[in-house]
Amino acid sequence: MHRAPAVNFLVKRSRWQAWLIVCLSMLALLALVTFAWTQTVLDLRTGGLALALLAASGVALMGWKNAPQGSLRWDGEFWRWSGFGDNPECRLAVLMDFQSVVVVHITTEGWAPIFLWLEANPGDTGWKPLRRAVVSSQATADGKSKKSNTGIAEEFA
Repeated sequence: MHRAPAVNFLVKRSRWQAWLIVCLSMLALLALVTFAWTQTVLDLRTGGLALALLAASGVALMGWKNAPQGSLRWDGEFWRWSGFGDNPECRLAVLMDFQSVVVVHITTEGWAPIFLWLEANPGDTGWKPLRRAVVSSQATADGKSKKSNTGIAEEFA
């Protein structure tokens, strides 16, 4: 398999992630209203659920507001994230792939792992090269791990 060419992708806060947070919060609010409607009297349970819903929605929105932003680069061999100081080599793992939104996990030594919501923007010419790089890097990583596992098995045989 050929390696994907170098690509640089600007990562912003994901509108899709914000939309998901708002929709799930509205769904939870609907469940809370239904629960309260079926109660004969409003008690501490209803208030506790309302506080939990408000807190969870607030934490999720603050997480979205503070989501990492920067530049994700593939140099043809390694990933680099601008948020990791002097751009050390990183490992990227795909968690969810929805074609126009990809959630990835990036790790490197000495830094806390981060999750990025990569999103295609209308008219963005960098999205397809980024997707090719993500798929290419995952295929390369899988090939290396299979090869190294075989080598280890042969070494102990």
